[in-house]
Amino acid sequence: MQNNYITFDHVTFSYGTQTVLKKISLNLGKGRTYALIGKSGTGKSTLLNLLAGFIKPEGGNITVNGEEISAPRKDIGFLFQDLGLFPWQTVFEAVSMPLKLLGRGEQAKLYVTGILKEMKLENHMDKYPHELSGGERQRTALARTLIAEPELLLMDEPTSALDAMTKEELQGLIIRELKKRRTTLIFVTHDIEEAILMGETILIMGENGAITQIENPYASIENAKEQLDFYEACINLRKQLNVGDQRGKEETL
Repeated sequence: MQNNYITFDHVTFSYGTQTVLKKISLNLGKGRTYALIGKSGTGKSTLLNLLAGFIKPEGGNITVNGEEISAPRKDIGFLFQDLGLFPWQTVFEAVSMPLKLLGRGEQAKLYVTGILKEMKLENHMDKYPHELSGGERQRTALARTLIAEPELLLMDEPTSALDAMTKEELQGLIIRELKKRRTTLIFVTHDIEEAILMGETILIMGENGAITQIENPYASIENAKEQLDFYEACINLRKQLNVGDQRGKEETL
């Protein structure tokens, strides 16, 4: 495993006079899943946006696979919290759009049909977002992000708007798809159970973006929520966060 696939080297970022990240250094490996968790306002979404190239650090630098991030890149996919589905696009049109933007429109029909079957959306390809359930919209957005085959996938609270059963189905789908594609994943969550279920490494963000890494042996284990050890890991993470349940709170930075 490439241990320095993603590198933050003394990265600093501020909003006005408020320093959010202060000289952060971090090395992350390729092909792993990372859960980014912490109190609201500690800079989780800021770190994700820096890594995506949407904003630039004031100091230090960020590299992915040895190349400095200075703008959005084709090999980095981002699944937004609000999904970003256009109301005038059908499921098929939405998922095929990245291929057309990459000049691969001739491949669209075959590729899109295949990934829609994987996402169990083949019977919804002609529907518009308002005709879909919350879980179907999430799967559409995930398919649109994955069809361009990014090496790195960033997700900002991907399941926060879903009910418990739909959330578990989507979490399982994400795990299966990323294992198959060997895609590196970094996702922001306020959900302790989601962090333990999906993150092979837990990244706890504290003041000024200080990060503590914890290896998590319970990630991606089959039927994890049927095992007592899983919930013990959740309790231990809650203690390390030193907060109550953060689910449902909105990210402010």
